[in-house]
Amino acid sequence: MQAIFDSHLHLWDLSKMPISWIKSNDRLDQNFEFERAKLEYKDYQFLGAMYVETNSDDKSKEALFALEQRRLHGLFLCLADLECKDQLCAFREVMHTSKKGARRLFEPDFKIILRVLKQENIVFEACMKNEELWFLERFLQENSDLKVVLNHMGSPKMECFETYKKTLEKLKLFSNLWIKISAPDDFTIQTHKEFVKECFVFLKSIFNEDRFLFGSNYPVAKIPPSQWAKLIVESGIFKDLDGIFYKNALSIYKEDRCKDMGKS
Repeated sequence: MQAIFDSHLHLWDLSKMPISWIKSNDRLDQNFEFERAKLEYKDYQFLGAMYVETNSDDKSKEALFALEQRRLHGLFLCLADLECKDQLCAFREVMHTSKKGARRLFEPDFKIILRVLKQENIVFEACMKNEELWFLERFLQENSDLKVVLNHMGSPKMECFETYKKTLEKLKLFSNLWIKISAPDDFTIQTHKEFVKECFVFLKSIFNEDRFLFGSNYPVAKIPPSQWAKLIVESGIFKDLDGIFYKNALSIYKEDRCKDMGKS
């Protein structure tokens, strides 16, 4: 049975934190608790997960909810709030919700955040639009001492895949960049199954497998975690499945602040 650590799990209780962006989505406009998420992994040896911030309307309330999830379920934490930085393994601020998009990476107040991440050895999760990936080259050049994990493989799109490949060819040169093999929000099995394999083949051709880590993007992704994991396994493209499914993530995120959570 394949062991799995889910490095990209979203959970929420709408009575405890407001999330306005899900209001128009009936599938997401409900509570998602950890025990429900665990059921997605009944065919795997589930080692645990990292709670990833949800782009909620109240970062402080979300932080309280996330800390409760850590206490109850031993989750790693990735938040958009540095008030509890000693509890974090990663930090994420969704770039495409900023008025300036990925240009947010270079704003003075964001550089202050980056300074804290480096001091505390906290991983930065890069969540950005496919068409803004080219900003990462400059960002990585300027922050070579920061661990950066690109969410959702950089959200590749079929209609601009060649541009995506050219950008990733440049990004492969940075040893401080990892690629999260997590399902992009809009991917479906029906439409994207073959394209997913094409993405896997390309990424494998330019990165070593120790640069990949599994994430589900549950429940935002339309592809359920078990199906996403099955796609990775049955593609036959990756050789070090233990590395991708849990070892790489535990190595990247397992600092002193989350050492106890990673012992499983």
